[in-house]
Amino acid sequence: MNALQHYWSARAPREQWLAVAVALLVPALAWLAFGHEPLALRLQQLDNEQRSAETRRLEARTALAELQARAAVDPDQALRQALRAAQALRDHQLESLDRETAALIDPQRMQQVLQDLLQQRPGLRLLALESFSAPLELPPPAAAGQPATAANAAADSAAPATPVLYRHGMRLTLEGSYFELRDYLQGIEAQSLAAGGRRLFWERLDYQVGEAGPGQAKITLELYTLSREAGWVGV
Repeated sequence: MNALQHYWSARAPREQWLAVAVALLVPALAWLAFGHEPLALRLQQLDNEQRSAETRRLEARTALAELQARAAVDPDQALRQALRAAQALRDHQLESLDRETAALIDPQRMQQVLQDLLQQRPGLRLLALESFSAPLELPPPAAAGQPATAANAAADSAAPATPVLYRHGMRLTLEGSYFELRDYLQGIEAQSLAAGGRRLFWERLDYQVGEAGPGQAKITLELYTLSREAGWVGV
């Protein structure tokens, strides 16, 4: 025990601060790593929905080809069937996206929640605030793998476009003590779990301790939500 105390006393104050900061930061990072649903799982669910919809679309086109052979006297019948199938596919995709995003916080409310939580922490100082918005890159649908026909080409050109999902987020840089930063993160998590709360995703967390010590640490957070609406999260 004396050897440990002697070793600790021999360290420079900066090294002692860094050791304390690391010891405090490890539980927080572990909580962040295992307390949130990874984006990869959500993207995989969306990818499965897309693939399932593509399978139904291929089945509809196969049925359309059979109808074409029976309806030579009415060439427009096949086109109408294809258009109805394409519209049904789009409706299904929209319903799936609405279900997936219903539990997520909307972009406007996300900004207000983050600002309200910051006002509750007078020991924190906002150094920078940015917002971003971009389409979410989902895996492309599989190729149809069957010969094109005039009816298929017309149906594809007239079919509604595949719905697009957008990623809206905010990037905050804060300064304050470790405990203030920890309480701010816990406040974000608590609003997601509260009755009527809405979830959001974590993209990045960068915690830095400078020469001033953990009492004036800096943290950069990158949070985002998903929506079918294109638009910018106002700052």
